[in-house]
Order: sequence, then structure tokens, then C-alpha cells
Amino acid sequence: MSYATIRSHLEMLRDSIRTQGYRNAIQEVVQPGDRVLDFGCGTGVLSIFAERAGASKVYALDRSTMLYAAEEIFAKNRYKNIEPIFGEGDTVELPGQVDIIVSEWMGHFLFAERMLTSLITLRDKFLRPGGKIIPEYCSLHLGLVVTKEVYEELAFLRTHPYGIDYSPVSEWSFNEVGIHRFRAEDLHPDTICLGGFSLTTVRETPDLLEGKITPKEATVVYGMCGWFEAQLSPNVRLSTSPFAPATHWYHFHFPFVRPLEVAAGETIEIEVEIVPQRGQNGYTWRASTANEYRDGESLEQPG
Repeated sequence: MSYATIRSHLEMLRDSIRTQGYRNAIQEVVQPGDRVLDFGCGTGVLSIFAERAGASKVYALDRSTMLYAAEEIFAKNRYKNIEPIFGEGDTVELPGQVDIIVSEWMGHFLFAERMLTSLITLRDKFLRPGGKIIPEYCSLHLGLVVTKEVYEELAFLRTHPYGIDYSPVSEWSFNEVGIHRFRAEDLHPDTICLGGFSLTTVRETPDLLEGKITPKEATVVYGMCGWFEAQLSPNVRLSTSPFAPATHWYHFHFPFVRPLEVAAGETIEIEVEIVPQRGQNGYTWRASTANEYRDGESLEQPG
């Protein structure tokens, strides 16, 4: 959905875990007199939270025409310390440095919306030394999908529906990363963290995530599920995990072409490659797994 339409913003505002989490973090971090940059302000709710917390100046930056609606919302609610700025994060200019940058830049599995690069540019240009960023730390996590439901949905073309042989394309759905809202019961309880980073020091979007997972119990795996967690402030943590209450974010689904049988105590090595799409505002995701069998063979599964 376009961020120039109200529907996407309505979905985010209705996500109380997301919105109240940011409100609590802003109240914890912003001090009276602080100058704040709200990157990707949308309808301006985080800018309003920042002024309520005592910010003397808030720059509400967005590249979507929703900024004009945000400007009217600021005026209607008599917030006078918020200055709307229309522009791109990579090229915009501000009057001076800020004490805090707040941004809800995270897409599905964190990087889907490709906003981190612009946030890093803004940080390096405008965040004062010792300044803070909300969120302050982000991490990526992955679990093994052990229920058949989504796998069987992807296998529909293998069943010769309507008496048609779809074999030329029947495997395609297993080689495409998708989004899905998984439940805790869909995953094996053993999960891993693929890595994390501080928003004040990260230099670029990582191009490779690696990890190992060793299930304590034997299982059959039908794919992998990815999610993110964000430490918004010292005392406020946001999780999009299937084991946590649902948010508006979906989980990344890396399907397997065929089920993978895993023995108890067997280690699965995982790689997730993140490749920028040329000329587009997104990434190509490539996932693979390898597990060691007793005879020493390995199995590679593209996702």
C-alpha cells in the first residue's frame, strides 16, 4: 500500500503495540528542550509525542504527500513546535543538528522498505555527538516452520488443479520469499538470532546473515520464519515474534522445496543473503540451509 493513502497509516496507528511502544520510548528519552527529527513522519503521531515530551523543536520529515495532512493535523491540535519538511532522507537539509532522531523505519523482517541507508545518512549529517536514536538497537531472528499448512498451500499447483499439468511453474512458489503471519504453534520452540546492530554505529545494511540452530527434538521442517525485535529505549522493547502478541508487521517466509527431516541434536546451518534490487526500492532475499547427516552428506535448500 502507498504511504500517500490513509489505509496504510490507519493500519499502523491501530497497532497499539507499535504506537504505544514508541510513545513510551519517546517519553523516556526526549528531555525538555531537545530538538528532534522524526524521519518518515507519516501522519505525525511520533512528532506529536515528541512535542508532548517537551521537545522545543520537532522536524517532521516525509517524502509522501501525507505530510500535507500531517501539517493540518499539527495545526488543528495546536502543536506549534513541529515543522513539517518535505524531502528525501538522502538529500534533505535541516537548519541545524538535533539531539534525537526518532523513526519507525522498519519493514517486514526489518529491511523490506530499504530505509536504513537514508537513516544512516541523516544520522551522520544531523545527529549531534552523543545524540540518541529511537530505536537504539535492532536484531533479526529466525525459526523453523513445522506445520504443513502454508507448505500445502504453496503445493497447490503440484496437484494438477482443473486437470491441468502446471509442472513448468509448480515449483516457483517454493522459490519465492513471501510474508505470512505465523503463530507460535507453527514453529519449533528452538529459535536463533541472526544478528543485531546499534543504530548509532551501524554503517550499512548487512549483506549476509548467518546462524546455526540445533533442535533438541526431532522434527520435520517445511520452511523458515523470520522476524525482528527492536530496543526502542532502555526500558521499551518491541517484538514482532510469533511468540509475542501480533503487530501489523508480518513475518518473512522462506519456504522449502521439500520437507527437511531433522534429527534431535542435529545442527542446521543457515545463510540469508540480502541483495539490493537495481533501480528499485527493495531487496532480493536468498536463503539456504545445510544440515549434516550421519553419512556426512549435506542438503542445500534455496528459499
